[in-house]
Amino acid sequence: MTNLDIAYHVKRLPGWVVLALWMLVVALPLYILVVSCFKSTAEIYGDKFGLPTSWTLDNFVNAWTKAQFARYMVNSFAVTGGAVVLTLVVSAMAAFPLSRYQLGWSSPVLAFFLAGVMLPIRLASVELFTLMKSLDLLDSRLGLVFVYSAIRIPFAVFILANFMRVLPRELEEAARLDGAGEGRILVSIILPTIRPAIAIVAIFTAIAVWNDFFFPLIFIFDDDYKTVPLAITTFIGQFRTDWGMVFASLAISMMPVLVMYLLLARQIREGVGATGGLK
Repeated sequence: MTNLDIAYHVKRLPGWVVLALWMLVVALPLYILVVSCFKSTAEIYGDKFGLPTSWTLDNFVNAWTKAQFARYMVNSFAVTGGAVVLTLVVSAMAAFPLSRYQLGWSSPVLAFFLAGVMLPIRLASVELFTLMKSLDLLDSRLGLVFVYSAIRIPFAVFILANFMRVLPRELEEAARLDGAGEGRILVSIILPTIRPAIAIVAIFTAIAVWNDFFFPLIFIFDDDYKTVPLAITTFIGQFRTDWGMVFASLAISMMPVLVMYLLLARQIREGVGATGGLK
């Protein structure tokens, strides 16, 4: 190895050290989660980092049956799916005129949406609770769908509008010459062209909604409507907690988002790569 090679590797060493430390920060909690899924509470307290004495699925079975975890999964699927669909539909309809038409008010409206990204919505929780109560949307999955959609729409409009803005205008002009209306142009030409942006909005919205604990805590009171993050807290007792079942519940709750990410990984990589070229 020459001196130039040694100097090259020494120069890159700090970067590798930072990456190794970051990998440790990410991997250690995941390791503890995975091994704890197969342990009893006594084993978890005895040795947090050790492997379980037997690799049984009892904690998963207990979480799914005794804790009726399937009911909470259905609620999370309904709320997350509804929020993702509503966010995409409204955001696409808003981003299309803001990015493709020469409108004098498009910049102020887009700035209004950006303000929604920057303002912390949780500061308005009391007013939001009052509004939900007046609309009779407390303690309902539909209410959560509306709240999450309203929170995620500004971010989605910002992403979709930036992707739509760089598309060549010849695409829609050719469609108009063929007699296509604005709705047909949006659905059949614009949206298929920006699939990576749609994937980014879908996965970011799904992760934020699926993992959220705050809004179900203040808007949901009935066990039948609780989502997964809120339901898992009910497994923690005042005097005794089955930590193996809690960790198994956390592992189960991660699976849908992980599967969604794997299915959309290619579109997300393309979208993130294209984001660097957007202006």
